[in-house]
Order: sequence, then C-alpha cells, then structure tokens
Amino acid sequence: MNKQPVFDWFWAQGDVLVTISTKTIGVDLPQFLREKEVVDFILGVDLTPRLQADDKGILVGMRFSGAPHTCFFPWDSVLRMECPNSVIQFRAGALNSQSALQSKEKPAPVSAKEKRPNLKLVK
Repeated sequence: MNKQPVFDWFWAQGDVLVTISTKTIGVDLPQFLREKEVVDFILGVDLTPRLQADDKGILVGMRFSGAPHTCFFPWDSVLRMECPNSVIQFRAGALNSQSALQSKEKPAPVSAKEKRPNLKLVK
C-alpha cells in the first residue's frame, strides 16, 4: 500500500502521530529507542519543520535529550497515523512478517490450555 498520500492528507490536517515498528528493516533511530518494539512520534510543522516524506518513507531531524539525530521511517514501518479528527491503522501482518524476517528462532508451541485457559478438558 502506498502510504505517502495518506500521510500527506494527515500532514495537511496538522500534527500527525505516527506509530513506528522499530524492528522493520531500514528504520533509523537512536539506540535506546530501538530496544522498544513500537514507538510513537508526533510530527508537525512546528515540531519537525525539516520533515521530508517521499516514496521511500519519512526523513526527519529530531532531538533526543538535546542530541540531534536524523531519523528515517520506511513506509513499511508505519503501523498507524492519527490526527485530531482521524485515525488509520495499517494491517498488523506487516509487522509480523518483518519480525519473522529478522528472527530466525521459531516460537515455542502453545498448548490448547494456554490458548483457551477458561476451558476444561472433560473425558
């Protein structure tokens, strides 16, 4: 899905809250934020005046505890956009597929009891 026109529409409304998957390939953030799986950012004309959004993603200079960092959010990493009047959430499957690409470990199998703890086995 081409998220740029959606972002452009939100940007025209004012400040935009974007939810980013930090585990998506190509995301550039300070190390302390990469330790989290999902991070929210508020982007706006006053807050981030040199923001650039193109067909690859969002490039924006920010300050973290006074230290400047140029962040990059590929469109695949954008899970949600929100402004005061509207919200759009993109399929969570994108996050799961990206995580699967980066992780070689298989998850432990989940027993039927763990899936549905409120059920009892009757023989």
